[in-house]
Amino acid sequence: MRLQAPRAIIDFSTKDVFGEPIQLSAFKGKKVMLCFFRDAACPFCNFRVYELTHRYKEWQKDNVEVIAVFSSTNDEVRNYVARHPRPFRLVADPDLEIYNRYGVEHSSFALFKALLFKLPRIFMGMKKGGYPSKNPNVKLVPADFLINEKGHIVDCWYGRDTSDHMPMKQVQRFIQAPGAKNHTVKRVA
Repeated sequence: MRLQAPRAIIDFSTKDVFGEPIQLSAFKGKKVMLCFFRDAACPFCNFRVYELTHRYKEWQKDNVEVIAVFSSTNDEVRNYVARHPRPFRLVADPDLEIYNRYGVEHSSFALFKALLFKLPRIFMGMKKGGYPSKNPNVKLVPADFLINEKGHIVDCWYGRDTSDHMPMKQVQRFIQAPGAKNHTVKRVA
């Protein structure tokens, strides 16, 4: 079931793909972008990770953290996504425990729509290191959550297809908003 903002985070505690502990509530005091991706080899996902990587340094100056969650194993995330240095935390969740808690959806139609209408983005993602591979979660639809300094989800984005993430302009508005005064930006479908 989809989450509705505003609301408190659904805390989780796990290890990142390098074995370092990570707990969402430990980021209180910072703005957080929590991103759910399909899998580590996904071209769409790799292109978005590339975009986040190039913006992260600037975002850190604004006290923003990014946590990227993948349905792949630790080894797969390290082999595909982390083979290039990533400045933010990467989490493997092959059992979809965190995905399910955040209401991340599965959709055959969303996969078909992305393949039909987003072909150029597939090629851009392949250039950045993502190549389609066998994945039992191929129908996962991306989701993004913006969390303010008080640990509240202030915006939720559930993708319309398997390449659809929250627009960077929307993320940028969140980052530039004064602390604790963030509000939910309604999305028109």
